[in-house]
Amino acid sequence: MDHNTLSTKLRIGSPPAPGNLALLEGFLNTWSEEMGIDDFETAQSAEAWLRSVDLWRGAQKLTQAQHQKLVKFRSNLRAWILNKDRTQPLNELISEISFQAEFTSTGEVQFQSTGAPFQRALGSLIDLVSKSQQDGTWDRLKCCELPTCGWAFYDSTRSRTKRWCSMKTCGSRHKAREYYKRNR
Repeated sequence: MDHNTLSTKLRIGSPPAPGNLALLEGFLNTWSEEMGIDDFETAQSAEAWLRSVDLWRGAQKLTQAQHQKLVKFRSNLRAWILNKDRTQPLNELISEISFQAEFTSTGEVQFQSTGAPFQRALGSLIDLVSKSQQDGTWDRLKCCELPTCGWAFYDSTRSRTKRWCSMKTCGSRHKAREYYKRNR
């Protein structure tokens, strides 16, 4: 699926994350308590989302156990983006994912996730993290620090210090809460 087609199906910020990193941004933005969004509320809705972005193919259905793991992966990935020390929950969730390496004629090594559709879907998302780390875009993908929001966004600022998806909403709420705490 090309980038333009993909970005019309995803909830992404402005500017969107570059290239296929927008898929990861859209994956994280399938949930926001602040906005009342949960595209993965049921196994069926999660599978429908995965199919809509070409991460799930074939007749096999997403099971309840896989659905729970997918929701945990999304939550733990967001937590890891906010705090790089939170690796253990992610490592436990992805321990069943296996990859096959392939050398290409262009001089690159590519990794393909193998296994059932669930393993391939998670493996593809993990591969996006790895590739964006290699191309230098990963550190700019952030999640809003307001706990009820968690909206993923691409930080295009020169300083790379953006903390909230929007200064008008989440940043303003955070500052108001901090002001209230100080003046209590």
